[in-house]
Amino acid sequence: MPRRLLSLLLAPTRFLLSLRSLLARGGLAVAAVASGAAFSLWAVALLLRRGPGAAFGRQRRHRDRDRDRAPAALRDPSCGEHRTLRLRSSGLRLHYVTRGPPDAPLMLLLHGFPQNWFCWRHLLREFGARFRVVAPDLRGYGDSEKPPGRDSYRLELLLGDVRDLIEALGTPAAAPRCVLVGHDWGGLLAWEVASRHPRLVEKLVVMDAPHRAVMAAAPLLLHVPVPAALAARAAAIPGRLRAGAVVHDQRPDRHPGPGAAPLGAGARRLPVRPLPARGLSPPIHYYRNLFGATPIPREPPPPPTLLLWGSRDAFLDPRLGPAHLRWLRPSARLRLLPGASHWLPDEAPRLLAKLIGEFLGGGAEEGS
Repeated sequence: MPRRLLSLLLAPTRFLLSLRSLLARGGLAVAAVASGAAFSLWAVALLLRRGPGAAFGRQRRHRDRDRDRAPAALRDPSCGEHRTLRLRSSGLRLHYVTRGPPDAPLMLLLHGFPQNWFCWRHLLREFGARFRVVAPDLRGYGDSEKPPGRDSYRLELLLGDVRDLIEALGTPAAAPRCVLVGHDWGGLLAWEVASRHPRLVEKLVVMDAPHRAVMAAAPLLLHVPVPAALAARAAAIPGRLRAGAVVHDQRPDRHPGPGAAPLGAGARRLPVRPLPARGLSPPIHYYRNLFGATPIPREPPPPPTLLLWGSRDAFLDPRLGPAHLRWLRPSARLRLLPGASHWLPDEAPRLLAKLIGEFLGGGAEEGS
């Protein structure tokens, strides 16, 4: 009797549990059928809208094969001739692009992070009639060699690379000199080379790059990215030219700026080349070694100096420009470019050519 009474009392609970299980299974079945139907409708719509080639991945496989080839813009002969140079001090092989008469004065263009020689394509054309313009891929970037390890990117080694380039390519051969132009990390190297080896630099042009002596004196004005933030910085560049990778969208409506010069419809969308085996590690090593054992030059560089800075630089505070004037020699010039961001070579090439041409004496000439 007690067992029957207990079973009778539990009957409603058993019924409710069975009902809940039934409803759960029914709901799951309905959700599965609805999801299947929705996916089927989406697949049919995709097939009708894109066609079987895109729907089944054939075009993607073609795009993946295209990524193994350099974009056509990197092979544009109007930019100059591609060459390599074996450096005297380190034995490393550096890739560079050159345009202009071989016996003309050397103009050496040093790129920054995360770019390569291609950011100088406009100035290669602008000054190629007057100078022998050379735009190298710095060690660890682009088609230049990428030695392993952080110690391979110490500042003194990077400066030695630039010195070797000037001594090998500068004119006259007996006393090589150059007009040294640098942006971002290339600008930082240009500051140091001009300070340490003034005999190699006839005139100096630096864009959006602080001297380490000014960095040390005004640390609150720095927005120097740590390695964890470098990806965000790379994503902000109009033409993302990472170490061996290229993504470009140079539509003028996307990246307006003073003197902006879009590449044209044929160069707005370039395929991405896979990063080399060491990826972005070599460029990040530059930052890791920024304030290493290499002494900071305390005297301003002797060569005539032009400093250019975008007024809307999001990475290096534009107030760093005037801070340099308190340290540089009185003859140094500073130009803040209104409305321009950090990426001056991409964003304002015509204005750069005009300002640099005036600084060098005589405007830039259109390359042949």
